[in-house]
Amino acid sequence: MVTFIEIMDGPNEGSRFKVEEGLTLGRSKADIIIKDGKVSSTHAQFALDGKGQFVLQDLDSSNGIHINGRRVKKVALLPGVIFELGRTQFKVVTVEEELALDFSRLITWRSILRDRLGDIAAPENPPKVSLQSFSPALRLVFVQGIQTDEEIILGYGPRSAGADSLDIELLDEEAPQDAFELHPGPGMVEIKIKAKGRVTLNHKTIDAEMLKDGDLISVGNTLIKVNYV
Repeated sequence: MVTFIEIMDGPNEGSRFKVEEGLTLGRSKADIIIKDGKVSSTHAQFALDGKGQFVLQDLDSSNGIHINGRRVKKVALLPGVIFELGRTQFKVVTVEEELALDFSRLITWRSILRDRLGDIAAPENPPKVSLQSFSPALRLVFVQGIQTDEEIILGYGPRSAGADSLDIELLDEEAPQDAFELHPGPGMVEIKIKAKGRVTLNHKTIDAEMLKDGDLISVGNTLIKVNYV
């Protein structure tokens, strides 16, 4: 039998992860990334107990591991056990070895889209997008919100960001579908706000502006710091 944990409720709902000794779970600095602002950067780790049973051990995280509302230092990963890290609820599931590969495939809107793209005919005259380099490159560092500690380095544009973006995905619950765009400029990058009033630059409402080192982009509870590299 192969052991998995499956997210029952939370930002990554439906995701499944194979349990392997030594793997860590956390918001940013971990083998398995959980997009939950209440989860620590490195929150917990899979281990084997003295009987060879998989357990999940808390790594002195801020919010710990909870079972039925009670905080625990570790949880035995037995079939059917339900536990929580932050606001994310997990269930332990075991499957036969021969079914493990298919079971581990994540069924998300992204995977569905990827699988169906092959059935869609490409347009005869697709719109042409002229890509230009960001010189210097642009670094976006998430300093507040659910994606805290996440870092993205962009070398070319234009780029788009939003809740449904396949380019720069914003996981904040208040993020608009189309939040902002980043366009190459002479020695700098220009930000164009697509959701005016919901996205601000340095806490000010703007339409467009050239980004400077240290600028802060706000989207809902998310704060993104801008640097050139």
